Amino acid sequence: MISFILTEKNIKSEDLVVFEKKFKLNLPETYKMHMLKFNGGAPDKDYFKGVNIAHFNPIKNGDDTLEDQIESLKDLLPLGYLSFAYDPGGNQICMDLNEGKDYGKVYYLPMDMGDIEPEFLSNSFEDFLSGLSEDDDY
Repeated sequence: MISFILTEKNIKSEDLVVFEKKFKLNLPETYKMHMLKFNGGAPDKDYFKGVNIAHFNPIKNGDDTLEDQIESLKDLLPLGYLSFAYDPGGNQICMDLNEGKDYGKVYYLPMDMGDIEPEFLSNSFEDFLSGLSEDDDY
């Protein structure tokens, strides 16, 4: 079982509806359920395939909300990608929310200079969460 620390004030289903409408997004159900339980925060198991996960962005409340991320990264991320977490160096963990075969897949986006090339991590948010571990050996 995974747990989170440093989470923000809980959100309600209505907050998710407003968020999805505002940004014209269709969030995966597993992600929405997770955010209703943990609104952002740092996971106790903080590695996925060698990538250190520092923090998940909250939907609202606190610093670095998803709305802040969408605004600050809109010209950097591939179209239809939602950055929901980041590593200690500021690299992004994103979901592809474009309709089609890649919907819901999770990617690591190194934010170094030049073109950003997404690196595949998992087929779904659920697989991503269940694959988190306490160390970087995989």
